[in-house]
Amino acid sequence: MKNLIVLGILVIASLGQAMSQEKLKQTGLIPVMSWGGIAQSEVSVSSYKKLKDVGVNIDIAFFSSADAIATALDAAAKAGIKLMISCPELKAEPEKTVNRFKNHPALEGYYLSDEPFKVQFQELADWQKRIKSADGNHYCFVNLLPNINSNQSKFGTKDYKEYIDSFDNLFPAPYISFDFYPVVDGGLHPRWFENLEFFANKYKTEGRPYWAFALTTSYLAYSDDAVQPSLNDFYQLYNSYKPEKTFVHDIPTLASLRLQIYADLAYGAQGIEYWSFRGFGSPLDAQGKRTIVFDHLQKVSNEIQQLSGVFLGAKILSVAQTGMDIPRETTRLSLLPKPIKLLETIGEGAVVSVLENGNNTFVVIVNRDFKNAMKLIISTDDSVKKVLKDGSLIPATEYANSTEVEPGDVAIYCYPTAGKRAK
Repeated sequence: MKNLIVLGILVIASLGQAMSQEKLKQTGLIPVMSWGGIAQSEVSVSSYKKLKDVGVNIDIAFFSSADAIATALDAAAKAGIKLMISCPELKAEPEKTVNRFKNHPALEGYYLSDEPFKVQFQELADWQKRIKSADGNHYCFVNLLPNINSNQSKFGTKDYKEYIDSFDNLFPAPYISFDFYPVVDGGLHPRWFENLEFFANKYKTEGRPYWAFALTTSYLAYSDDAVQPSLNDFYQLYNSYKPEKTFVHDIPTLASLRLQIYADLAYGAQGIEYWSFRGFGSPLDAQGKRTIVFDHLQKVSNEIQQLSGVFLGAKILSVAQTGMDIPRETTRLSLLPKPIKLLETIGEGAVVSVLENGNNTFVVIVNRDFKNAMKLIISTDDSVKKVLKDGSLIPATEYANSTEVEPGDVAIYCYPTAGKRAK
């Protein structure tokens, strides 16, 4: 009996400790959008629930008719997924099509274009005006080119800044979207961080939010804009490609997915986009079955939602880099916030961003190496807490000064924003 009483006391004490564990306050749901996650032929409630299970909350529906869109919206609503819709009628009869769908609870917005050239901007802006005249509550979506487009003439401008600013001035939208698939040929593209720097600076100085991508599939990209090879050709091409003509994007690993997503968020991205969901090395195979990439993506998606209080709505204070060599067009870490007494990394290096979000300021440290762990040496004052993946807040002084950050992973610390009370 005494043993049972003691056991009961211990259980109650442990439950009380768990219930009293300080947690990060979540600020909402980080938008996570898949590109064509569910094909028209596969529309069902169970299919959309599969997207929800992997962490997606928005899907772009590229369908052949408005009737197909109607069916998809009904199924998506039951699964708790929003749709960005695209169909021929949206172009041919925008007002009529918009009036048909604008009150549907599963409607996120209207997809108009991917990677347009500057000469297309005015046409897209005019199309948007017609849509907005019928629906002022939803937005139109266009995804823009990265800074590395192999055919620079596509920009139609003197430089990348003019390309982005020209679009932004013509096409009012709640955020800017651009794609960049940085994990290539077994390493990182040298200009990825340069592109993130561009959009982070625009967000910081102009208040323009942006969404960024994670590549969730494997494919060959051709430098001369040739047609993408079919799946039947892929295996042969994968082993015999010419390095000067192609870029190989390998099957995503947990580490490479984490690096893309956490670096995007550390640079202030307010939404994450996944391309793509089908094909070789994708989350779903040709039969719609889950792959190991699905499980990796599910894990990271769940992590970032637990950390929405860090990233969603955050204000960028600074972004810098550590390491012997830092990426081009980035800044070497030289100044630390006062509560951080020491911060050093041993390895390839890290992204170190300082984000202010309400009553808390966060130091986000992302290991740039998606193949090897990074040693992190950090010393703080008593006000700093370590943010765990489940949102738990633990005094940083309870941890040893030396720790490891797994490949592509993140370490996060927080302290009260100056003049505000932490929550």
